[in-house]
Amino acid sequence: MTTKLHDRYRLLTAGFLDGPRAPVWRERLGSGLDDAVALLAHVLANDLTMAPKDIDGEHLGGFLSTLLPARLAGNEPYRNDIVDLLEDLMSHIGEAEGLSTQWEWTTAIDAGRDAFNRGLADPDRSMLAPPRHEPDRRPAAKIGRNDPCPCGSGNKYKRCCLRLGDG
Repeated sequence: MTTKLHDRYRLLTAGFLDGPRAPVWRERLGSGLDDAVALLAHVLANDLTMAPKDIDGEHLGGFLSTLLPARLAGNEPYRNDIVDLLEDLMSHIGEAEGLSTQWEWTTAIDAGRDAFNRGLADPDRSMLAPPRHEPDRRPAAKIGRNDPCPCGSGNKYKRCCLRLGDG
């Protein structure tokens, strides 16, 4: 399930980075925006391991007090902006998923700011290994020219949809 969840959050964050909020964040964080958003997506998918519809305010509180500080070394250039970025990202995710929990998420994030700062300042906090960046992989096996066409026509791919793409 983690792979599906990871792919889902990657798509949601890609939509955030292509959306109307991204230019403001690019100006604010520069090249650190991509790293910060990738970190948030990783922690949401791999540490919190919950689909957006299942996340409530209590989960976001734990996310801010424990999980996110455990993934940060404390010297990242975006550390002071990561909570604001999380709030904006979660707002985007709520809109993209059609969820009505945005107000609860915003309230929980606002309430969790101090817990995040305490967690990040704690020298004895548990540290998780930094997320590994995995290469993009093809979601399904490659279709060969002589394989049956996946559209279900019964023809070979080279005689069906491959030819449609020749234009």
